[in-house]
Amino acid sequence: MDIVDLYANVYVCTDCYFAHHYGAVEVDGEWFAGESDSPCDREPLSRLADCDSLADNTDSETGEGLQDFSWSQCEGCGSTLGGARYRLALFDTAS
Repeated sequence: MDIVDLYANVYVCTDCYFAHHYGAVEVDGEWFAGESDSPCDREPLSRLADCDSLADNTDSETGEGLQDFSWSQCEGCGSTLGGARYRLALFDTAS
């Protein structure tokens, strides 16, 4: 049985958040998250590609883990575009 430990919380942009939930696809050199018609600023979740496991860590009822607007750099892709940031939990699995 594996033991799962919370490694860290990371805050990601909307594109990375959608890519976490719905996937991302590259079309003609541009990245799209989910079924969006608008291309992403850069490849979603590229900075977290080597992570064991990610999980949503926001509470929609209280708003905890959601920053409505931030200029902070996305920890998923590195984008510095202003916008919402969503908290994801980064897990490390140990045997």
